[in-house]
Amino acid sequence: MGYDLTGIKRKLTSRYPWFGGIIADTGFEETDKVRTLAGDGKTIRYNPAYLEELTKEEQLFVFAHELCHIAFDHIYRSAGKDQEVWKAATDAVVNQWLKRDGLPIARGGIDYPEAIDYDAESYYEILLKEKLEIELVGGQAAGQGGGQGGGEGQSRTSEEDAGEDDTSEDDHSLWEAAAENHAQKQKEDEEDLREQLQKLHGMSEELFDLAEDLDQEGDDRQDEQDEEDEDEDTGIVSKTVSQAGNAVNPDTRSLKQIGAAGPVIDWRLVLRDTITYGVDWSFTHATIEDGLVRPALEERPMPETEIVLDTSWSVDDVLLRNFLRECKNILQLSKLRAGCFDTVFYGFQDIRTAKDIDEMVLEGGGGTDFDVAAGAFTLRVDNRIVFTDGEAPMPKEPLNAIWMVYGEEDIDPPGGTVIRISPEQLERLRGK
Repeated sequence: MGYDLTGIKRKLTSRYPWFGGIIADTGFEETDKVRTLAGDGKTIRYNPAYLEELTKEEQLFVFAHELCHIAFDHIYRSAGKDQEVWKAATDAVVNQWLKRDGLPIARGGIDYPEAIDYDAESYYEILLKEKLEIELVGGQAAGQGGGQGGGEGQSRTSEEDAGEDDTSEDDHSLWEAAAENHAQKQKEDEEDLREQLQKLHGMSEELFDLAEDLDQEGDDRQDEQDEEDEDEDTGIVSKTVSQAGNAVNPDTRSLKQIGAAGPVIDWRLVLRDTITYGVDWSFTHATIEDGLVRPALEERPMPETEIVLDTSWSVDDVLLRNFLRECKNILQLSKLRAGCFDTVFYGFQDIRTAKDIDEMVLEGGGGTDFDVAAGAFTLRVDNRIVFTDGEAPMPKEPLNAIWMVYGEEDIDPPGGTVIRISPEQLERLRGK
């Protein structure tokens, strides 16, 4: 069966509008130097003979698979990880997202159904633990003279992949070099920044090193002070608990390595009454190529969603990180504004990109007042969503919102829809 790369790009952009920018920035190269497809974060190389063996839907799948690796920085996030396990984990998670969305996994691809409940890092830890346990068992068996091949000492990846043919949808042959180049580029950028700072301050290299050492000593002293403060805070937690719901303790948090994960629910179904997005050809931003006027593929207007995040003392960084990952999933389907609340609402921030979510300043740390949350929403917004652990009395006035409850609290708000994340899902989110 033949393939039409332009048609594949068009279908993927129509099906996943957020792929549009990624496709525009990614190179596509036909070559027989790869078995299937391979990407380096900037270019996707594909073997035409392999594509011709696939159905039209499988062709969509393999390119969507590669674009997901690029979108989620899987190559660059591989630093310091077991490369074999990381590749298996990212493939498994991506494949389950696409499978749930109706695309068939290409023949030879990894198909671990349980991966749908994890992000790449969480599933990597599971597979890595399995691999280490198997290596330990294998080593013990070898030490006892029982080192025959096969048997119970095979991992999920080796056992299942052994029964498949040698043709997966992604051979990852370019990942290692791409990751090394990225790390080298970061190192060069840091050295350039160092030189610029040194010139800016007019320091010699020795003096600059001394200034850095003094700065590090200051950071170390601050870390020690933070640990002492944390011990003091532990001693008054019981008092804080008794004041949950009316205590105000403003604080700010900024989370590192928020990452991305598959949605815990299908937001297209939850928000479908208001979401009417799509793409169409338009001459508004047409371009001229080879003397011909070519229309541009543009998105239609998207609805607006407002999200309030419970940042009270009972919501820890793990929950907040997962709140923000869901915000990234919603951003693919809607315009977005997000804000924080505890007993005070701290104002909305306009969210245009995933980077805006990564850089959000999270204010809160006091009690929880859902009346404050209810009063934060504007009147004409299409969708209202509250992310919370549910540990506070419900608001007095009705609120037509989606309540995303991460915890065991069985809440019954006056209006809206409650979606509860089960204890099993919570355990997986916390990496237990």
